[in-house]
Amino acid sequence: MPNIFFMVMRRMRAPIITLILIYSIAVLGLVLIPGVDDQGRPYQMGFFHAFYFISYTATSIGFGETPHPFSYSQRLWVLCCIYLSVTGWAYNLGAIFTLFNDQALKKAIKYARFNNKVRRLREPFYLVCGYGQTGRLLCKVLDRINIRFVVVELREERVNHLALADFQSDPVFYAGDASNPELLKIAGITHPRCRGVLAITGDENVNLAIAMAAFVLQPKLVSVCRCKNKAVADNMQSFGANKVINMFNAVGQRFQMLLHAPHSYRLWNLLSDFPGLPIAALVRPPCGHWVVVGYGRFGISMRAALLKEGATVTVIDPDPQPDLLPGQFVQALGVNADSLIAAGIEHASGLLVCHDHDINNLSALATARVINPKLFIVARQNLRDNRLLFEAFKPDITSVRSEIVAHECLRAIETPLLAQFLDLIKEEDEAWAKALLDQLASLCDNKVPEIWSITLDAKNTAAVHAFLANPSPPLRLAHWINNPFDHGYKLQCLPLLRVHGDELQAWPSLDTPLTFGDQLLFAGNREAQSAHQAMQEATHLLDFARTGKTEPQSWVFRKLAGWQQGK
Repeated sequence: MPNIFFMVMRRMRAPIITLILIYSIAVLGLVLIPGVDDQGRPYQMGFFHAFYFISYTATSIGFGETPHPFSYSQRLWVLCCIYLSVTGWAYNLGAIFTLFNDQALKKAIKYARFNNKVRRLREPFYLVCGYGQTGRLLCKVLDRINIRFVVVELREERVNHLALADFQSDPVFYAGDASNPELLKIAGITHPRCRGVLAITGDENVNLAIAMAAFVLQPKLVSVCRCKNKAVADNMQSFGANKVINMFNAVGQRFQMLLHAPHSYRLWNLLSDFPGLPIAALVRPPCGHWVVVGYGRFGISMRAALLKEGATVTVIDPDPQPDLLPGQFVQALGVNADSLIAAGIEHASGLLVCHDHDINNLSALATARVINPKLFIVARQNLRDNRLLFEAFKPDITSVRSEIVAHECLRAIETPLLAQFLDLIKEEDEAWAKALLDQLASLCDNKVPEIWSITLDAKNTAAVHAFLANPSPPLRLAHWINNPFDHGYKLQCLPLLRVHGDELQAWPSLDTPLTFGDQLLFAGNREAQSAHQAMQEATHLLDFARTGKTEPQSWVFRKLAGWQQGK
């Protein structure tokens, strides 16, 4: 991007040269034309006085004739100079107004401002490429948890929406092509404070280019990419993407978990949701006959999940489906009663509407409910702006595309331990999942808890002190539940996972002894999270939580305490 100063000077070259020539000719004429002083003697005006006079005359200030009243020749020359200078200034002002309406200059100024804002960032931030429905949702969550973000979005209208959004901190954004490596570098992909890049544009080829640029420019950076098909996903992973999100595969896996293990699904969904939202109620879909309206990637994934659980499925779609048998497929849009009845909606247990258009989904839903009011309905919502319409129809489950991708992104960037714990949930039984979910619900008043992690390594000064300087009593998991400010009271938090080397302990016992290098995952309220942050930085707080005693901090008070105890 060219330097703005030189860009302006190139555009203003002709107007400025014109004005300089007008001033030069006017000053030279005043110097050469003789005048008369107050004694009636002839005199020649100097260059300084001539330039001084032309300057205030040409700018319409007008202090009068100086240093003596002008002769008729001088006044005639000044009259010509006035009209020349007015013309010159009009030419310059017109050029200036045209220049500042120039789109190339506006873009250059925005680019320079964006570059300066990114370079001045001193807090950790994420680079968000794409500000569609998913990007908006993610930015709101990041802003709520006080994490800065930089947004690169191709469409100007979305950037304008971002500029008017109500965020706690001023958002840093730019309208440009995120697949351009130079723009990604300016946007902070190599910035020392950048924690990760989220490639969530609607174009998976652009997301692939972002993954490749992140791998080349900053190999250790956390990268989360969105894609639609397996070939692109494999390509992204070859470039070191930490998390590749295929929305349709994610939906199918989640729906199969819901069918097979509803309590595990509810726990899994609770830990994947945005903190502070109400915990969703338990849902148990039936497993009989299902009608699937719309057979795109979403419908294919959901049908596969139903078949794995033993359900029978009839598909309705306007396009031919040669892979489906005649009894399994009805060629229609699925919004009228005839096509739904032909698919067996009258005796069906469930209905899945998953067209790409919300109006078709709502129409099919309304028609099917009239025919069979007892249907269990799963509806795909494509646009978040249609939320009120779907809430009015009250489907049993509403699958919002942007929310699914946003949840996946949040889990990937929030803490790596959470992803490990979510994988362990699938290995546990329903009773275990229900017991843990009940405890989490009671901790945070049926709201989605905060999730955070603690690592007992050299960066954790309190842990080093506990293990080395003051190893008695030994540090246990229960000590991280004690309130470091008020002994005897417990923090509203629960340990979810302990990682000890290659060993993973899900929902570990509070009596578990801790060793140096352990990683801990907690869920709870914000007060407990803040208390844990303080305990990691202040050794006396961890000592108080462990022993219930306030130890003297300075050398003098430690000596006095020892003297009082007879040491």
